[in-house]
Amino acid sequence: MTNSLVKLPLALETRLRKQLDAEFDSFHSALSEPAPISIRLNPGKPTNQYSDLDPIAWSGLGKYLESRPRFTDDPLFHAGVYYVQEASSMFLEYVLEKVIDLKQDHRVLDLSAAPGGKATHLQALLSKDSLLVANEIITSRNKILRQNLARWGGDNYIVTQSDPKYFKKLSNYFDLILVDAPCSGEGLMRKDPGAIEAWSEENVTLCSRRQKRILADVVPSLSSGGILIYSTCTYSEVENEENMKWLQQESGLTPLPLDIPESWGVTSCGPDNAGYRFFPHRTRGEGFFIAAFQKAESPSRPRKESHKPIRYPDLASPEDRRWLHAPDRYTFLNREEHRVAIPKSLYEDYLSINRSLRVTSSGLYMGKVYHGLLKPSPELALNQALSSNIPTIEFSVDQALDYLAHINKSHGHEYASGYNLVVYNGFGLGWLHVLKTGQIRNKYPSAWRILQRYKKN
Repeated sequence: MTNSLVKLPLALETRLRKQLDAEFDSFHSALSEPAPISIRLNPGKPTNQYSDLDPIAWSGLGKYLESRPRFTDDPLFHAGVYYVQEASSMFLEYVLEKVIDLKQDHRVLDLSAAPGGKATHLQALLSKDSLLVANEIITSRNKILRQNLARWGGDNYIVTQSDPKYFKKLSNYFDLILVDAPCSGEGLMRKDPGAIEAWSEENVTLCSRRQKRILADVVPSLSSGGILIYSTCTYSEVENEENMKWLQQESGLTPLPLDIPESWGVTSCGPDNAGYRFFPHRTRGEGFFIAAFQKAESPSRPRKESHKPIRYPDLASPEDRRWLHAPDRYTFLNREEHRVAIPKSLYEDYLSINRSLRVTSSGLYMGKVYHGLLKPSPELALNQALSSNIPTIEFSVDQALDYLAHINKSHGHEYASGYNLVVYNGFGLGWLHVLKTGQIRNKYPSAWRILQRYKKN
């Protein structure tokens, strides 16, 4: 049974009636329907568990769920086997496949990356030697971004915390920039009633100005011939089509039209009909907008390429080789007692980024080294680079949830002394440290733990 219609602010309703014309009533009714629930699978942690779910047409990794489960009570969620993401925003995958060669190595910037939906999506699609810079200026959101990237299990990313204006230091640097811009959030009004309360015409104008400032700041760091993808979760033409026109006029970027199946229900708009809008009455997803642009090729491409032999700080030690299945892929940094593995192919990029921006995470944090032995980090337990020779403990779902709740239990078993990898369905969750005395130490980070488990009646 359909709920009563969502009450929209009068100014917003007036504008949407004009924008949608005869489709407004269908759109308005859709806002009162339950929002679709969807997840995106991690190709680096493959599983057949979700093979029977309805696929998302524009994403080879996306699946629709029949209902919303309590994700906190699914160990596979904590293992990074999937990411809970709104279906419309997964259209990024289709855009990327059309505008760049994903088999090639690229330097990629996700400018407003938290909480990590599009950053993990990018990492899933890019080549393993591509560089992903995921930026988030707000400290609390930067922390969440780092956690979600750690769960995803890659090693070719750098997390930064810098205002967009500082990216001008990296002139002509990135092959692709994603600006998922802060917006008025009109497309979220079905699943977030707070977006209705927060809406105002003044905020729409403010968002549009902020978006232009952000775009102006990052365009100089886009390489010659590079691709800029701009997206929002709003229906506002001021924030979408008008910003497309502004990018054309002020930055000389060319919109890139895409060939999209009509059956998907995506609405073309803006210059050259190269903007793409999702409405909830036409697509199985929330409100979303996206457009891709290309920067003109210039005669010279001032990307500095070093011809000198690279001097890596440190190569793999016997202890590194014990923990990693491909240790020669990395060079290693020592920050006091902390050990960090940086892919060799990205080391020069790491130096450039570190000189220009505030870096909060980079590469693979291995853990702390004491007397030559590694105390492995939580991130290492989740990483796809972890050696398959590490001692493991397979937990049932209840045992895994006890572990994730930071409860120390032996579950009636005796474990080998040292660090054991806790796994569920073969996927790593974290470490269980077994002392020589037989005592067990749950090493799952307290900041990540489940605070309240669901208890069935």
